[in-house]
Amino acid sequence: MDELQAQPCMMTVGLRHRLATVCSSVFAGGIVCWLSGSILGLACPIVALFVTLGSRSRTLIATALGLLSLISVGYAVAVEESSFGWPLASLFLLSLAVCCVAGSRNANSRSDANQQHVGNRGDWDVPASLDQVHPEDRASASHAAAYAFWTGVPQVIKYRQRQTDGEYRWVEMRAEPGYGVSVDVDPMISDLDERWLKRGPIGETGEAVRAAKVIESLYGKAWALNAAGEFTYVTPSGQIAIGMTLHDLNRRLEDDKGFVDGGDHGWSLGVHPDDYPRAAESFRQSLRTGEHWHIEYRMLRTTGNYVWHRIAARPTLDGTGKITGWYGTSIDIDVYKKTEAALRESERSLRDLIGSVPALIWCTSADGEPIYFSEQFRDFLGFDVDAKDAEGQSRLTGVLNVIVHDDYRAALTRKFMEALKTGESFSFKHRLRRFDGEFRWVDMRVAAMKKADGTILQWSGVCFDVEDQVRSQDELRIAQESYARASQAASLAELSASIAHEIGQPLAALVSSSDASKRWLTSDPPNLERGLIALDRVIRSAATAVETVKRVRALFRHAADARHSTAFDALLGEARELLADEAARRGVRISVEIEHDLPPVMIDPVQVQQVLTNLMRNGIEAMDGVGGERRLSIRARRVDDGVQVDVTDAGPGVEFPKRIFDPFFTTKGEKGMGMGLAICRSIVESHGGRLWVQQAKPVGATFSFTLPIT
Repeated sequence: MDELQAQPCMMTVGLRHRLATVCSSVFAGGIVCWLSGSILGLACPIVALFVTLGSRSRTLIATALGLLSLISVGYAVAVEESSFGWPLASLFLLSLAVCCVAGSRNANSRSDANQQHVGNRGDWDVPASLDQVHPEDRASASHAAAYAFWTGVPQVIKYRQRQTDGEYRWVEMRAEPGYGVSVDVDPMISDLDERWLKRGPIGETGEAVRAAKVIESLYGKAWALNAAGEFTYVTPSGQIAIGMTLHDLNRRLEDDKGFVDGGDHGWSLGVHPDDYPRAAESFRQSLRTGEHWHIEYRMLRTTGNYVWHRIAARPTLDGTGKITGWYGTSIDIDVYKKTEAALRESERSLRDLIGSVPALIWCTSADGEPIYFSEQFRDFLGFDVDAKDAEGQSRLTGVLNVIVHDDYRAALTRKFMEALKTGESFSFKHRLRRFDGEFRWVDMRVAAMKKADGTILQWSGVCFDVEDQVRSQDELRIAQESYARASQAASLAELSASIAHEIGQPLAALVSSSDASKRWLTSDPPNLERGLIALDRVIRSAATAVETVKRVRALFRHAADARHSTAFDALLGEARELLADEAARRGVRISVEIEHDLPPVMIDPVQVQQVLTNLMRNGIEAMDGVGGERRLSIRARRVDDGVQVDVTDAGPGVEFPKRIFDPFFTTKGEKGMGMGLAICRSIVESHGGRLWVQQAKPVGATFSFTLPIT
C-alpha cells in the first residue's frame, strides 16, 4: 500500500457530533457535582472524551489516568489530614475503571461484527499504510491493493482518511500493481455505496463465506454460493466491477428454473455470449458432482468492455459429506492476455523478419541438439528439424549425416564439439546438401546466446549460400593459373628468343672461324699459323656466347641486393594465408609447427615465398580424391648451421623421385609445365641451400629444403 496515491475530497464527518457529546458530558458532570457535593461528577467529561477519540488517544488517556491515580493515592496516604486527597484519587480511579469497561466493550463489538467472517481489520491488525483509513473502509482499501498486485490492473476507490485534526475526509486512492506492465490497461474504478454492502441469507454457506473471506484478504475478490448455485456473498468491489448486486446476480431470467435445473440467472448477463454456454455447462456439472471448477471466460465490466477472467471454485462439505456451499475467486487476466497477444505478435514479427533475411538460420540447445530451422532453411533442406530423429543417435548426428558433404562432416563436427566446450564462436565453409541432392557451398557463422553470468542458453547459426561466389572464385583461380602458365611460357619464349638473338652473332662467328681453321689445317701443306689464329677466334666467340647467356639470365632473376635478414615464421604465415581459401575449398587442414627462437635467414623473401607456396600448393593438389583426413603439415626447425623446412602431405606419394626436379617433367598431365620444382630447386640452390623429396609414413611425400642462417 506504499503506492497509494490519494487526493482529498470535500466531505467532513462527525466533528459536530463529537463536540456535542463532550459539551453534554461537561454539563451533566457539573449537575452531578452540584447535587452530590463531590468532584466525582467530573468523571463524565473524562469518559466522554475517552469514548469519542481514536484508539491511540484512548491509550494515552488511560495511561494518564493510571499515573494520576497512583500519584493521588500516594498523596492521600502521605497526607492523612488532606481534605481532597482521597476524593481526587476516587475521581481518577473511577474514570479509569469506566474507560477500561468502555474500551473492552468497543473491542468486543468489533469482534462480534466479524464473528461470521474472516478478514475485516480493526485497530488490533492494521498495517501502517492503513492506519489513517477509516475502520469501515480498510477492507476495501486492502482488497484493492491485493487485486491490483495479482492482476496488474490499477484499482481506484474512495475511502475516508483521518486528517491531522482527527477528522475523516473522503479521498480517492489509486492502487498500482507495484511492478511494470508492458501493455496498456484501463484502471478499475470502484465507488462504494450501500447497494454493494447488502448481504443475502447465509444459511448453510457460513463455512463457504469464511473461506471466501480468507481468499478475499489475499486476492482482493471472492464469492460464496449455496449448493444450488445462488450467491450468498460477493466482495463489494467485485459487485461494482460488473455492476451487479447480489439480487441482480441471483435473479432468475425468463422462467423460474433454478440454475442447476437449466435455468439462467442474472450473472449470465455478465458473461460473453460466446463463452456462457461452456461456462454454464461446466459449472452445472461441478454443482451436481462436487468436482472443482476451473475455467476462463470473458466477463462484462461496467465500462462495457469484456475482460478475460480466470475462475476457480471449491465446495464445502458437512460431516456427512453433503455439499453445503461453494467458495471461489475470479482473477482478472486482462494484462496476461494482452501481454500474451503482444508476445505472439512480437514473435510473428520476428519470424517474418527472419524469413525476409536471405540466409539459412538455425538454433540448437545449449548441448548442441537442433531445436529450430527457419522457413528458408526448411525449404532448402526439404525437411524440418525433427524429421531425421532416429533411435540410437542424437538429433545433431542425424542431421549432419544427411546434409553435410562427406569431405567436410568430420571437420565440422570436430569444430562444433570444440565450440560446445569453450563457448567460442566460429565460422566454417563447407558444402550443404539441398533438397534436390545438389551440394552447394555455404559460409556458416555460429555464436552462443548467453546469460549475463556467461551461461549458454542456446546456439544460433546462419548459413549464407556462397555457391555463386565459390564458382566465380574457381573461375578466377583457373584464369589466374592459365595466365600464370601463359606468363611462364611467354617468359620462357622471351628468354629463349633473347638468348637466340644475343648469341646468334657469336655462334655465327664461331662457326665461321671453325670452318677457316679446318681449311687451314687440312690444306697441303697445312698452314698452322693461320689455323691457330682461327682457333683463337673460335675460343673468343665461345666466351662471348657464354657471357651473352649470363647477361640475358640476369634480366630474368632478382638481383643479389634483394636479399635481407628475414624472420622465417612471418614468411611462413604469409604463405599460409595466401593458400587458406584454396585449402578450405579442398577440405585440407594446414598445420604449422615452428621451432621456438628460430634465427632469421638472409634470403630474397619473394623468391623463398614462391618456393613455399609452390610446395604447399603441390601438396594440397596431391590430396584431391584422397579419403580420410586431409592434412598438410609444415615444420620449420634449426639443423646445424641452417634452417630446414619440411612440407608433408597425405597424398599418394612421389612415383619418380629422381626425375621430379627435372625441367619440363610433370605428373599433372596437361595441367602442368614441369618447371615449378625445377625453378624451386634453382632458387634454393641460389641461396646456398638444398631441395629434396622423400616418402612420408604411412602415406604421402615430404619435400624438404635448407637455407643457411644469416
